[in-house]
Amino acid sequence: METRTRILAGAAIAALIAVTTLTSVASHASTPSSPAERAATAELNRAFTLRNAAAGEHSRVLEAQYQEQMRQYEAQQAQYQARLTELSGQR
Repeated sequence: METRTRILAGAAIAALIAVTTLTSVASHASTPSSPAERAATAELNRAFTLRNAAAGEHSRVLEAQYQEQMRQYEAQQAQYQARLTELSGQR
């Protein structure tokens, strides 16, 4: 009998938790946005889109500068190695 009582008590507690959770979720249900809220959201989205595009372009410019610097560095390294080879051949 004690096991049956524990099972029923557990089921009652689980049901109580489920009802409380469902009631809580239902009370926090979303209400439709007003036209002003939708316009403000659209404006924020546009602003973020423009900022992201500008940041992307800035990133592409920095990447191009970096690649150019690396090309120049590699050319200098090749000149240096050629000069070392030339000097070591003169000995």
